[in-house]
Amino acid sequence: MNIVVLGAGSIGCYVAGCLLASGTAFNSSNTLTLVGRQRLYDDIVANGLKVTDWQGRNQMADAHQVNFTLNNDSLANADIILLCVKSQDTKSAASIINQCAKPNALVISLQNGVGNADLLRQHLEHAVVAGMVPFNVFYKGKGHFHCGTEGNLALEDPYNHCEELVKALENASLPVTVYSDMAAVQYGKLIMNLNNAVNALSGIPLKSQLGNRQYRLVMAKVLSEALTVLNAEGIRPARTGKVIPKLMPTIMKLPNFLFKAVAASTLKIDPEARSSMYEDLILGRRTEIDYLNGEIVRLGKKHHIATPVNSHIVELIKQSEMAQKGSPHLPANALLNN
Repeated sequence: MNIVVLGAGSIGCYVAGCLLASGTAFNSSNTLTLVGRQRLYDDIVANGLKVTDWQGRNQMADAHQVNFTLNNDSLANADIILLCVKSQDTKSAASIINQCAKPNALVISLQNGVGNADLLRQHLEHAVVAGMVPFNVFYKGKGHFHCGTEGNLALEDPYNHCEELVKALENASLPVTVYSDMAAVQYGKLIMNLNNAVNALSGIPLKSQLGNRQYRLVMAKVLSEALTVLNAEGIRPARTGKVIPKLMPTIMKLPNFLFKAVAASTLKIDPEARSSMYEDLILGRRTEIDYLNGEIVRLGKKHHIATPVNSHIVELIKQSEMAQKGSPHLPANALLNN
């Protein structure tokens, strides 16, 4: 099994680091290669690849154990391609796979958003598996990737194409739930990901942001708009963790003492965790806002349903992208379209 992680950012490096550090055998006949950016290449060559999580995982793969490259040619030997690029880069990644990968390579989309697997199938003749990563990974620098929230990886694999990979992931303490249809699961993850932008705009850790009722009231409006347009589209988002999607607006409105009582059993969040969109703003990168809150805005327009809060948040994120100054550290009331 030769695995290549294409677009090895925070998620790709974390998954790869868990596999390498777990003792799962990767050698000359069973390899793991990361394809990513110069910044992470330099950090990992200098420091190795460290993975930690909110439950106490603390593992290290030395630099010599990590095959990190900037060259897409490594796709030529891939049996499995873990695609971890941003949603806006899916089409260009498909072009790279077509150019470099063998026809029987299996492509697994470990991306945010709901349409990436379908887009890949439009542009690839390769078999494509839809995946979903429920947890948050934040890059702390010097090759250190920290998972700050809980959840099982999800794969749409009705024909057991991923059986060997699933075993390797579970041996690396990355449990996997396999589905025959991922659509409802992906929309369930989309509901959770709508907080990414609120967190990025707030500029504070996720736990602090969700502990602040004013930001939760913003999220209640964001989620209510989302559930309304998804209902109009005929979509029932699946429960991807311990929280039932349709109850989330109500939970977000709870007073702090009640929210903390509920969240203690439903939301396991490390105090250090932040959204990947926050990191994108810090690094001056384009975010995935069009594929998250932007998807809610798109569906709202399709069904003639107003989505003022999601629309305003999309605009605020795009303004922050253009400003290139990181998070604007906005108070909660600035996120509402008053």
